[in-house]
Amino acid sequence: MPPSRDPSALALELLRSARPHVRARSRSPGYYQAADRFSEMFLGRAFQLEPDYFKAVGTDYSAIDCLYEELGPDTGRPGESPEAVTERLQEMTRPGPAYAALVPLEAALEAPTCSLLDVCRALLGAITVLGHESLERRGLSESREDWSRLWQDRVWRQNSQQARLYRLIQVMRAPPEEKAGRLEALGAARDELRVRGTGFARGVHEYLERYGETGAASVALVGGLPFSQALTPRGLSEVLRLLQGEADFLGRMARLMRFAQDVRFDPTEPLNSGVMGYAAEYRQNLADLDATRLPKAELDTRLREEWNSTLADTRQRFDTLVSATREESARSTLQGFVTGFYAIAARLVEAGHEP
Repeated sequence: MPPSRDPSALALELLRSARPHVRARSRSPGYYQAADRFSEMFLGRAFQLEPDYFKAVGTDYSAIDCLYEELGPDTGRPGESPEAVTERLQEMTRPGPAYAALVPLEAALEAPTCSLLDVCRALLGAITVLGHESLERRGLSESREDWSRLWQDRVWRQNSQQARLYRLIQVMRAPPEEKAGRLEALGAARDELRVRGTGFARGVHEYLERYGETGAASVALVGGLPFSQALTPRGLSEVLRLLQGEADFLGRMARLMRFAQDVRFDPTEPLNSGVMGYAAEYRQNLADLDATRLPKAELDTRLREEWNSTLADTRQRFDTLVSATREESARSTLQGFVTGFYAIAARLVEAGHEP
């Protein structure tokens, strides 16, 4: 049952209370300042979101990435399995559990030692509640249900991919004496260490198909939609139809944003687009590759070439989709969004993984 206090006010307070917990961990203040600027470009301007919302879904959700990183056996912080964590997070995308968790999560966030899992659950649950409340106030019950399904789907895609990716990375980072044991622990997931495509470009796109959602771009876009002041009710409905449609707008956007961070090959990452492209080219198992030994200059060149081709194809497809949008607020908002999206992608290509 929803708490007796106003759910919207309580959920908004959760977003604000979670923020210091997120930003006191792992990354520098400069990272978050730059990420907030990117989030404003990505969502705040085109969709006219207030800072509490674009900072939450665009920046603070990076805490979920940190959460999965903390689950590895090398961190000295044993806990729940990645799959169990994914289920705990997914629970907060469903309205009933999200409403019920508001008060307990408020209490949890009051402790300086609040677990990162509870911080992430608070962020997800707050957006679930606030999104439902916002759409309900506007009388958009049909859009509310469409948004809820889309929200649950994109969060699941992101976090299930995170869980699978970190399982593989644990194997790839393992010292020789531990690798066999970690391989055995993967079970059927060992098949993900095999690259199915042949040739560099196919390997790159196989990585993006498998793990493109880990960049959280589609979660950010969907999470911000209920709070858009730029979209009329009809415009919001049309945008939701586009995002749910067969054109795969969200998937293409997520993959391109993920790729932008990989164009400059990062040998400190055990697995990324360049590593999988190399594995496909030379028919190697991912468990046998050491990213630090791969030819960085060659991979930089080939990744840039594939990026240029992928960007051109995405632009063409998005231009067609946006121009076909009928409702004026939807069309103008999407035009502004894709313009900002391309600008952010270009900056990420030049900067690599740091904003």
